[in-house]
Amino acid sequence: TGLLIANKIGLWFLPFILAGLEFIRGIGELGFPWLSFGYSQARYPIVIQQAAIYGIYGLSFWIVLINIIVYKLIKLRRAEYYVMFIIMFGLPLLYGVLRVKEPGGEFISVGVVQPNIDPNLKFTKAMREQTFNRLIYLSEKGGKITHEKTDKSFDIIIWPETAIPLFLQFPGKYQEAVYELSNRINTPIFTGTPIYNSKNREIYNGAVLIEPKKGITQKYKKIHLVPFGEHIPFDNYIPLFKKIDVGGGDYASGKEYKIFEIKGFKFSCLICFESIFPELSRAFVKDGADLLINITNDGWFGKISGPQQHNDMAILRTVENGVPLARSANTGISMIVDKYGRILVETGLFKEDFISSRVSIEHERTIYQIIGHIFPIISLLFITVVLVCRIRIRKRNKRVI
Repeated sequence: TGLLIANKIGLWFLPFILAGLEFIRGIGELGFPWLSFGYSQARYPIVIQQAAIYGIYGLSFWIVLINIIVYKLIKLRRAEYYVMFIIMFGLPLLYGVLRVKEPGGEFISVGVVQPNIDPNLKFTKAMREQTFNRLIYLSEKGGKITHEKTDKSFDIIIWPETAIPLFLQFPGKYQEAVYELSNRINTPIFTGTPIYNSKNREIYNGAVLIEPKKGITQKYKKIHLVPFGEHIPFDNYIPLFKKIDVGGGDYASGKEYKIFEIKGFKFSCLICFESIFPELSRAFVKDGADLLINITNDGWFGKISGPQQHNDMAILRTVENGVPLARSANTGISMIVDKYGRILVETGLFKEDFISSRVSIEHERTIYQIIGHIFPIISLLFITVVLVCRIRIRKRNKRVI
């Protein structure tokens, strides 16, 4: 890096370096692309529309570039920097203004439950009954209020990650009660639940769709597991790693990019931190998802900024892919967002709640959907070429001396 920014033009390489490095840190089983620079703008819908072109890493590039231009403008006060600022700052904002409009097409009605169960008590047998009763109560109450106002049922009600910490796939009183609830309110329920595969005796962090009069009809098994929290990375290649106890659970990784289909619309599920991986959401939408659902349990963060950060990162997935997103978080923050990243409704932290909204599932094919991560890859190639050239020039100069 020092070879690149050690002269007058060196600062201009910083946006390329940042975009490339942010992309690299999200690759592989150890990937963790948390808090890229671009997420700082998540609450400004007009600003983030440019992510529909080049994704979150392109947005990070733009932020650093604007800061460099402002620095040069203040320091040198030359006309070209004023012009550069007007163009580089103004054009993306103009694009945002022109892109954001009132969604049309088909609308669906989505309900989201936030039970607010202490994650440290959630997995105890004593708390299981209380957790379940709260989920039932909030779903029924929310469904009843909406039905009275509109005379219509929800198209789907969403519960959070591992809403009930047991295997809902097996018959029992909990499965029966959820089936009865779905029938009673005539609404499909989508919930996080562990899934057991009896063939290979593996457990997955998953989600299931429960439909009225049908029961569990479709399942999703989490693909991108939390390293050292849900599994030990590379344990498939190094058998010794399988003996390490990670505490949180030894889950297997799902392989299928599942597209759920119900009542004429399609959706996909992002469990927990899967929402911070842009390429995962892109793959789901490319396969036909009209809606992204993010279920999570952020209570482990406690009263720090983690839940807010995690929540804001999910917003960018809507803009990148041109689809809405519904998020159910055990202790918050839960929200429903339209395809332009505008928050339609949102909860607070550490409170039980039920939120709902109608969202348009008329999505557009964004440029990012087509080109993916081309922008950070080109940035990496550009920096690599420049770095190699500079090293060669330096070696040549030393030989001359």
